[in-house]
Amino acid sequence: MRMIRAKWLILGALAIAITIGLSACMFFLPLPEAVIEAIPQMGPAPLEVTFDISGSRGQVYTLDFGDGSPAQSGTDFTAPIPHEYGDPGDYVATLTVEDARGNTDTATVTIKVQYPPLFAALDVTVQTPPYTFAFDASGSTGEIDRYVLYFGDGDFIAGDWADATWPVYHTYPAQTASYVATLWIEDIYGQDDSATEVVEVPAP
Repeated sequence: MRMIRAKWLILGALAIAITIGLSACMFFLPLPEAVIEAIPQMGPAPLEVTFDISGSRGQVYTLDFGDGSPAQSGTDFTAPIPHEYGDPGDYVATLTVEDARGNTDTATVTIKVQYPPLFAALDVTVQTPPYTFAFDASGSTGEIDRYVLYFGDGDFIAGDWADATWPVYHTYPAQTASYVATLWIEDIYGQDDSATEVVEVPAP
């Protein structure tokens, strides 16, 4: 009877020792660490960014991109995470890392999405007869939404850039004169640009 009791006491002590040992191991495990890099951190919209979280330590991660889109969670810290920012602005991406004990760590990186370049270009060439000119704005660049082309004599055309066909033709009065033609464009973000050309109408 004493031998059985001693055996159970030994087993109980062993179980306690194992529990204490496991607790100690859990206590001394390193805390989670969040490390995040973004390439690139700056550029014109739309901007494709790749996030690298491979330097982090933990079991689970959550990456909030900071632009209102759904956050991404997972357990694979080695795979690059791509994300596209569509609109200009400053966005703070936040990485949260959690370990098995519920400890967390966070890291942030700021993404600066710039307005894309907008450039208005206007080319004017004389046609036959000499009072008709061709206007070509196809060299304009950017996320163009709409345009207005003023011919300088009180006449103009306007519309959606996607529906425009270049060149367009315009005939001036049959008299010697100079006109200032102006192309105005606006992009999808509300930015605008313009270009001008002097049109010299020859003598009749």
